[in-house]
Amino acid sequence: MTSLGPSFHRLWLAATTSNLGDGIVLVGAPLLAIQLTREPVAVAGVQAAFTLPALVFALHAGAIADRRDRRSLLLIAAVLRAVALLGAGIGAAFGLLPLPVLYLAVFAVGIGVVVFDTTTQSTIPDVVETDQLGAANGRIIGAQTVMNNFVGAPLAGVLVGAAAASVLLGPALLYVIAALLLLRLPRRTTPSPPPTTRMRDDIAEGLRVLRGHAALRSIGLLAGLLNLGNAAYFGVFVLFVVGEDAPMGLPEIAFGGLAAALAAGSVAGSFVAGRLERALGPRRVLIGGVAVASLLMLLPVITAAILPVAVFAFLLGVASLAVNVVSVTSRQRVVPRRLLGRVNAAFRLLAMGAMPVGAALGGGVASAFGLRPLFIAVVVLQLGALALLQRPIRDTALLTPQPDLGADGEATAGALHG
Repeated sequence: MTSLGPSFHRLWLAATTSNLGDGIVLVGAPLLAIQLTREPVAVAGVQAAFTLPALVFALHAGAIADRRDRRSLLLIAAVLRAVALLGAGIGAAFGLLPLPVLYLAVFAVGIGVVVFDTTTQSTIPDVVETDQLGAANGRIIGAQTVMNNFVGAPLAGVLVGAAAASVLLGPALLYVIAALLLLRLPRRTTPSPPPTTRMRDDIAEGLRVLRGHAALRSIGLLAGLLNLGNAAYFGVFVLFVVGEDAPMGLPEIAFGGLAAALAAGSVAGSFVAGRLERALGPRRVLIGGVAVASLLMLLPVITAAILPVAVFAFLLGVASLAVNVVSVTSRQRVVPRRLLGRVNAAFRLLAMGAMPVGAALGGGVASAFGLRPLFIAVVVLQLGALALLQRPIRDTALLTPQPDLGADGEATAGALHG
């Protein structure tokens, strides 16, 4: 960690702390909701409130990240989440938390997540050297995965059982700690000039950059189709694991154990992703990782034994994390700095926008044909998408910084260095 420098260390600590808060809210807020109502649509509204900002605000968050000082944006995102949850948590402590207020608090947290995560990806190139991007992204993405899924989820259950309000007040404290860590993060050394264009023109420029770069465009489309399949697969995977009539026939706690195995694989992947990219090149890691992850998803079709499925979860975490690191690192390496926030946001929107569709399709296909046919269909979809989209993904395209061309096509200052 120290080899990446003190500035990255502070950013990593702030991101880790912040993502722990996100993980607690993601699981804890629905647990609060079922204390207020047993209506399924109303409970599902909590998840919708959390994820909605990623769909409606992602592009604007990227444009703002390219217009404003990024440290300030990270601070604002942390403080926004802290204030929203502090108010809702005080209400919960006194038994005065109506469901609409919980929705609003979770929606505010969702906005903060979009701004914080987009800005963090765009800040990393400002605090580490170009040849350190793979290692830095591995640390950040690994921490995000572990805090959201491995630590935050079970901790949310403990907090709700101890005191309902703590599932909101605890994350509020974590966001405050993250803000204090960010205060010592240096400002960007080469701040962008004051914006002279309209927000929608800035957003359109970021979309054009992503569309115009064949390799990044292919990775973005591939990410969307992979997430479509993953949402369909894992949206119903609990039915494969939990319950007497499930193929695995395990209790609920075992599902948490499989999530822990997946997170452990992500931790392992976070330490090897940068080394793999340097040794094999980004194309081989990305394409090989997608192929391995997709083929691993056939294992539950073959067996429901717990040990092989646990190994499947671990290896899937390794492969998925390596692919994610290469994807993020390639954008940071290739895209001009002043456009990075917008391109990251456009990419995230493309990748995440397919997830609710995939979840709905997965439920329908599983209801009509069963779980194992769904799993096979997802693997076919993902391998087919890889075969269709892999050709433009070349090492030279993912390693060569692009010149910063203004709206008129002329080179401008601020092109990505290195």
